[in-house]
Amino acid sequence: MKLPVLPRPARAATKLAGGAIAVALLVTGCGSGSGSSGGSQQPAGLTSADALKDPTEPVTINYAGAAYSADDIKPVLEAFHKEHPNITVNYQAVPFDQFNSVLSTRLSRKDTTLDLYDVDMPRTDAYQARGWLTDLSKAFPDLAGKVDKTSLDAATSDGKLVAMPFQTSSQLLYYNKSLLKKAGIPFPSAKPADRPTWEAVTADAKKAQQAGAKYGLVFDQVNRYYQLQPLAESLGGGSGAGGDKNLTPELETAGWEKSMDWYSSLFKDKISPRGVPVAQTPDLFASGQVAFFPGGPWWGPKFAAESKLDFGVAAYPSFKGGKAVTPTGGWSLGLNPASKKAVASEIFMKFMGLDNGGFAQYMPSLAVPPSNTAGTASFYDEKIFKDPRMAGAVELTKYELAHTATLRARTTGYVEFEDTLSKTYEDISNGASVKSALSSATSTINQAWAKYR
Repeated sequence: MKLPVLPRPARAATKLAGGAIAVALLVTGCGSGSGSSGGSQQPAGLTSADALKDPTEPVTINYAGAAYSADDIKPVLEAFHKEHPNITVNYQAVPFDQFNSVLSTRLSRKDTTLDLYDVDMPRTDAYQARGWLTDLSKAFPDLAGKVDKTSLDAATSDGKLVAMPFQTSSQLLYYNKSLLKKAGIPFPSAKPADRPTWEAVTADAKKAQQAGAKYGLVFDQVNRYYQLQPLAESLGGGSGAGGDKNLTPELETAGWEKSMDWYSSLFKDKISPRGVPVAQTPDLFASGQVAFFPGGPWWGPKFAAESKLDFGVAAYPSFKGGKAVTPTGGWSLGLNPASKKAVASEIFMKFMGLDNGGFAQYMPSLAVPPSNTAGTASFYDEKIFKDPRMAGAVELTKYELAHTATLRARTTGYVEFEDTLSKTYEDISNGASVKSALSSATSTINQAWAKYR
């Protein structure tokens, strides 16, 4: 996903012109287009659906985003401005790695110059607990059936709709046909019923290396909970968080230990390389060095651009005897409770998430499926899915979203949880004892979560 790093379910805001300057402006709350508040505007709160009427005077709303670059979202904004001429959206793109610190600074000080912002779905409860989200229940009283269930669940906290979901995600297993053919390995199936096991993939990865592949298996997001959570989940280890309000770390379980022992072995046995940053893992597969690559459909265009790369896609694996689990989740829109332009902001939220299928219809290309069920047709009609190398990807993605998609842990302490696990995955891949790493992570998370209990 030219994409964000977390689940990387959308295109990353990496083309930010004058990046350092722009981020500095965002942190200080400065930016172009503060605009008039307009006669129909009001502070964020319980706006009713029938109050969502366009302002009679020009209004500018400030939107900080990490899901898409300014160039990628430009067609969406142009379409919105044409339909709602009295509302201007000033989009402020922020690189994902800096996004959370920018939001924390601005939202914690109740910055009224920030109206809308992207919400990474697993952080919804954490933001709600901090008082950073607005109750949208009256403005959008019935999203059931209009957006996919997992996205709606992720946008709901304390029984309230607190965000507008606009995109979700899924995962595939890419494989290099040339490397597998050279090793005499049958191609895995894209049919969910024939889902490969991690054990079989590991064995085939070793065979492929023996036949000339540089690496047997490389995960796209080698240290990210988004992609690695299904390993423990498949073995019954759960999300890693449990107890009252999911504020008890549950990492020292048989499922977590067994899955992390397997993950550690990939690097110990040199099936996967150590020290490769997340940003570089897709390049290894694109250059023909990797036999198997678990990653999102957003990498399809990058791989298809390599005319000599003969690849296919299969179902995301599970462990033998384990449950089929796939990563999911993406981005929602949150309304800053300190905003003075709630109505205009909610009109834009409705445009992004609901109107005629939502934002997807205006995007020249989509990296991931939109949350809007009517808008998914735009995603599945993408040119990349007509490439024979992506055969089966559409049917597989639809199946996974309906049957195996699993949200990340829902907890007010998600920020600390995810940060700790990223370090834990790195330690395990670099040879740390699995039991010691999980024990250390448990202690760190317990200390961080004490303030929420």
